[in-house]
Amino acid sequence: MTKPQKTVIAALSLVAITILAGLGCAVAFLFLGSTSPSETEPEVIARQAPAALAEAPLPPTATPLPTDTPLPPTGTPEPTATGTRVVTVTVPPTPTPTRANCEDDINNFEASGIITNEQVQDYLRRTIPLDHLENCREIRYVPRQAAAHGTAISGSFIPVYREIYVYANTASLRGADDLLDTLVHEVGHNVHYNIRRDNFALDVEWAGLYQDSLKTYRETGFGFVSTYAQTNKYEDFAETYMAYVRAPEIL
Repeated sequence: MTKPQKTVIAALSLVAITILAGLGCAVAFLFLGSTSPSETEPEVIARQAPAALAEAPLPPTATPLPTDTPLPPTGTPEPTATGTRVVTVTVPPTPTPTRANCEDDINNFEASGIITNEQVQDYLRRTIPLDHLENCREIRYVPRQAAAHGTAISGSFIPVYREIYVYANTASLRGADDLLDTLVHEVGHNVHYNIRRDNFALDVEWAGLYQDSLKTYRETGFGFVSTYAQTNKYEDFAETYMAYVRAPEIL
């Protein structure tokens, strides 16, 4: 083989090698491209999302235009009404109570045959302060005999009702003076009860005087205006009151 032939063959071989190398690279490129790992898929999806959004854009959100109607003013809400109904009742002032006074409530003394209601009333008005009759509701003559614990009585005072009764006790009621003695004694009980209610300290003082009288009576036989006054502090007061009104000279 001549030298020129060898040169031609070498050139052809180089060309063939170059072509084969190019073909090999192309085949390798195609093979590697079709068998590339899957980690590139997220990148492709990430890229497609903007394209898809671009093809179907969201409509713009419309901003509402201001209206001409004014909004109600903002203020403090009114308190919610409760279910309780409040009823206001106007109560007229209570008048000041007037104390009872038996000056004009003197009854049935005509039945005694000794004295009339008007005469009893006139005697009381002339003799004692009329406020001594306060809280007394009635003075009444009862034309029958009465007794307390088996003992005949000529009069009685009912503290609960503040009523005075004079009875037809034939043993002690011999005339107008006896009747008035009994009546004034019972008025004395009314006065004592007024003192106990309005000035209890004075009643306590009277109780002390009654004890002093008892002591004096035991020592000397004197100290009371009557034997009946020794009974208790109540009868002592009533008997002393009767003596003060009817016979002040014995005090």
